[in-house]
Amino acid sequence: MQPGNTPLVEFRNLAPEGTRLFAKLEWYNPTGSIKDRPAWFMFHNAVESGRLRDGEPIVEATSGNTGIGLTRLAVTNGHPIAICIPASATEERKLLLRSYGADLIEVDGAPADALARAQELADDGEGVILNQYVNRWNAYAHFFGTSMEIVREWPLDAPAGHLHAAYGTGGTLTGNSRGLAHHWPGIRVHSVEPFYEDPISGMRSQDDPYQPPVADLSLVTDRHQVARATAEAMVLETIRAEGHFVGTSSGAIIHAALETLSREGGTSVMLLPDAGWKYLSNEPWTSI
Repeated sequence: MQPGNTPLVEFRNLAPEGTRLFAKLEWYNPTGSIKDRPAWFMFHNAVESGRLRDGEPIVEATSGNTGIGLTRLAVTNGHPIAICIPASATEERKLLLRSYGADLIEVDGAPADALARAQELADDGEGVILNQYVNRWNAYAHFFGTSMEIVREWPLDAPAGHLHAAYGTGGTLTGNSRGLAHHWPGIRVHSVEPFYEDPISGMRSQDDPYQPPVADLSLVTDRHQVARATAEAMVLETIRAEGHFVGTSSGAIIHAALETLSREGGTSVMLLPDAGWKYLSNEPWTSI
């Protein structure tokens, strides 16, 4: 099953008066996240280019979702896969990776430390690293896929004025920014980030010492930093207002979009990476 063709829905109850707010619900992809898209493109390009040969092992660094998507593709196509993941990743992500058949290597520290460990394994001949942080197909997945779907599914005569998306590897922001700007010149691109000292799973701050090469931050016109507690509160508000149990990074994106529309008006499209069930083992869900 190929990822894509996820629903584009309007959030009517949360949108400030006189504005329109649309969300691309990416948990409808095969393993439940937007990262199924780059996983598919990176894997199939590696096979078709001859970089990945039959039965050859794969190593990859991830905060969870890309690794889950890659593991699904690897094991169903006869490739052993080792996933290097920060030990702080949610238990749901770790359980999913093991369930799909990954050899899980937990690494103390940040995603950059997991990447360093994966690169060590690749350098030692333990497997082929696809490396979502530098792989151009990470961004191409959104240029050729996600952004074109948004344009095709868009229900209004006028284009969206704003794109709100999380900054993680930068592939989502870069690919969608380029794709939407091609069809909708003048769209403003909003990078939604955690504070560097207050991380949110799957997201990255521009203050992080490691900035992925796949990211083209020159495309970003506005930057929003959102506290984790604010993102979590927005998740609960979204459940009760719109009926969608979004993930914590999606909560941050929705909060940033509402701030923008309250201040400037207009129309925004949000890319919501995954659903809240991948976060249930974390606060505040365990204390509800």
